[in-house]
Amino acid sequence: MRWTAILLAVLACQRAATVDDARSEGKPVIALPATTQARIFEAAARAAFDFGPGLVLLLDPTYLPAGSGYEGGSPVPDSLRDALMAAGVVSGTCSPKRETDQRAPICTADRSGYVLRASELFGGDGDTVQIYLASEVYAASKGPGQQPFAFEMAYKLVPGNGGRWRVVAEGRVRGSKQ
Repeated sequence: MRWTAILLAVLACQRAATVDDARSEGKPVIALPATTQARIFEAAARAAFDFGPGLVLLLDPTYLPAGSGYEGGSPVPDSLRDALMAAGVVSGTCSPKRETDQRAPICTADRSGYVLRASELFGGDGDTVQIYLASEVYAASKGPGQQPFAFEMAYKLVPGNGGRWRVVAEGRVRGSKQ
C-alpha cells in the first residue's frame, strides 16, 4: 500500500511537470462580454504603448496559446475584434507573413506599426483578470522593410470607475520573441 501511494505521488508530479500552462498558470479562462474584454485589452495596450496619431496597431486574429510558445491558439471572436475596432484600439487585423527572421513580418497595411496578439482572459484572485499581450513590429506591404522587434508582457488588471480597467501589475515575459 505504501509503494502504491509513492508511485501515485511520483506519477502526479510527472503529470504536473508536463502540463504546459505557462500563460494560464492553471487559472481558468473567463467569459466576459466583448465590450468588457475590449476595455481590458485596451488598458493593457495603453500600458504597453503611448497612444498617439502615429501609432498603428493591428490585431492578430489568433489568441496566444495558454501554454508556452506561439504555435496554435484559438481564433479571436469577431465580436471582440469589432469591439476593439469600434473603440479605436486597433485599426484592422493581420496574420503576419514571415519571409525571414532577419526582417519584421509583413502586414497588408499602408503604414508600419505593431501587430498585437493577446491571450484569452484568465481569472485571478477576486476580481483580478490576467492577460498576456505579444507585440511585434510589422512592415507595411508597400513600404520599406523593418528590423524585427517583439516583446510579450503579462498584465493583471482590476475594474475601475466608469467601466474602465486599470493595470495593477505588469511584467515582461521571459523567453518572448525578442
